[in-house]
Amino acid sequence: MFLLVVTLSAVAMALAAAAYAWRIAHADRLRSDARVAALAAAIDGTSGQTASMFERAPRTGLQGRPLLKIGVGFAMAVLVIVLIAMSGDRHAPAADQARATPRTESTQSLELLSMRHVRAGNNLTVTGLVRNGGAAAPESIAAVVFVFDRDGGFVASGRAPLEFNDIAHGDESPFRVTIPDVKDVGRYKVSFRTEAGIVPHVDRRATLQVSN
Repeated sequence: MFLLVVTLSAVAMALAAAAYAWRIAHADRLRSDARVAALAAAIDGTSGQTASMFERAPRTGLQGRPLLKIGVGFAMAVLVIVLIAMSGDRHAPAADQARATPRTESTQSLELLSMRHVRAGNNLTVTGLVRNGGAAAPESIAAVVFVFDRDGGFVASGRAPLEFNDIAHGDESPFRVTIPDVKDVGRYKVSFRTEAGIVPHVDRRATLQVSN
């Protein structure tokens, strides 16, 4: 909407400038013709050779009208700028839409099917089951568990590779992570990583419980 308003304003200004330049050029031509007519009348009766001194060669197009040339040039420049801006604006939404489209495949590459924990003294052991729901087969995935106390403060972390490496699409693998010497455990969370970084996962436990 803003671009449309700017476009219409620019075109209106260009047309106004061209019309103003044409009016000035037209008025100048009328004054010039009037001066020639007055001089011709003042020397009425002279020879045709003398009268021809006041005759002017006919002007064609924009010849001899510098202001009109400037107005037309300004109008053309404004139109070119507006067309370029509108062309760039047409491509921008497509690029923005492509960037905003979520990648469902990558964000659902791993699915957490189950998870539980047990305490043995001061040790915390977290076990679970994951499934590869993505199109690619991630390699060398490790489960990482972060432990927090009852106040939300970080306590410790531990990691261990999945029992089955290189799981293909649709395959499942259990995992088991033991974190020693943790006394105050308020909560914990699990993530999955490779050497390249974090592997996004989706928690499917609630869905499975409802379906059961």
